[in-house]
Amino acid sequence: LENLKEELAKQNEWAKAVIFDHEGRLVASKGFNVNPSELLPYLHALDSRDATIGAGFILAGNHFDVHRFHPPLVYGRRGGPDEGEGIALCQAIRNGQPVYGVITYEFPYLSARCVPQLIEFCRNYIGTVEIPQPN
Repeated sequence: LENLKEELAKQNEWAKAVIFDHEGRLVASKGFNVNPSELLPYLHALDSRDATIGAGFILAGNHFDVHRFHPPLVYGRRGGPDEGEGIALCQAIRNGQPVYGVITYEFPYLSARCVPQLIEFCRNYIGTVEIPQPN
């Protein structure tokens, strides 16, 4: 996890990014000053679909509606179709413990592009990301 700040800096389609461990400790970030108290709710984001979609996400003081809950991925957005910001959470497992990546992305970049990038980033630099196969 030591080179994550440099690797995050290379992700030029992501507006903001933060990586943190299973206790909410910041590992690396880019694009904003992280408020550590905003990270704590993400630790339980995969526990309950209803609670997570109901509450949404807060990052950099902005509220995001959550509309997709597919553990280990959760994502949503804020704003309208022509301007706004998407957000995505991915949980990876490293040494038996969860490590989380959260990114935001702005138009013209969309979840269809950025969520797979986040999955790949987490797999390459953090740990295992297991995506369940569709039924």
